[in-house]
Amino acid sequence: MAFLLIEWPNETPKKYSVVSSEKLEDGSLRGDLRSIIGDIVQIVWTRGKIYPGLVLNIGTEHELSEEADELAFNAANSPVNEVTTGRKRKHEEPKKVPNRRQRAETIENIVENIPQPLISATSTGNITSQTQENNNDNLVTNFEDKYRRLKEKYRKLRTKYRDLKESIELNRTTEVELYPDRYPDSNVVLPAADLAAIKLGSNKPTVLARNLFRRLFSSDELSRHSLFGKKCNANKNAEPLPVIDTIRRDAIIRYVLKEEGLDEQLNTGNVEADKIFLKTKKATKKEIEKSLSQFLREECKK
Repeated sequence: MAFLLIEWPNETPKKYSVVSSEKLEDGSLRGDLRSIIGDIVQIVWTRGKIYPGLVLNIGTEHELSEEADELAFNAANSPVNEVTTGRKRKHEEPKKVPNRRQRAETIENIVENIPQPLISATSTGNITSQTQENNNDNLVTNFEDKYRRLKEKYRKLRTKYRDLKESIELNRTTEVELYPDRYPDSNVVLPAADLAAIKLGSNKPTVLARNLFRRLFSSDELSRHSLFGKKCNANKNAEPLPVIDTIRRDAIIRYVLKEEGLDEQLNTGNVEADKIFLKTKKATKKEIEKSLSQFLREECKK
């Protein structure tokens, strides 16, 4: 996926963003992204809002992010241009510049004629002005420090985001066998991320079993097979549907029992405890099989 480096023309100071080409309002521009470099395009932002943005460059997200950081840093540290009135100065004759001795005598005469309170007020004003200038310098320094700290924090967050994104991609490609102990080469596997999502959306064993059936069997298989290939008690004259793939079927049932803690043969030495365990396991398995049989009948009627 291509990414665009965008400058927001209506922002002061200048701001930059890296956005996916999918954010372009005009989808026809995605075919030739190089042609829109230097153009202002409409970008779809959050909640469907659309803003104009100047396309500066095209590339990968990582490269453009570093370029955006550099542009933002340069914009923050660039001097503010002086505002001019746009008027030309009239041509004037150059004034005669007095020599050093004349300037010194003139200054002495002016100082002698200035009242003392005015001199004190002027000195106080100079001190106040210097204090304000120092405060302004400190304010600029504080803003620069704050910018550096925020920039460092932003880079750490981006690194954390990339690591998290890589871990999610790894989970999507990692597969989990549902029944490795009995069918080691059966390929009854699911991506770890898909399996976690199915478990999260299943509030009880029967729902988990149905969701796994939907994931591991095609709709055609579900609509043309039964769970055990038995005849229907309600319609004994009808031909029974063929049994569904037993390896995947048993793997799903066994996995659901395992999630409920009922997959192993318990032998604690306590007869009553073992009896309760076996009874619970048998009842849970029967409930799962009944739910799956009903599920396949529903699929056949569609």
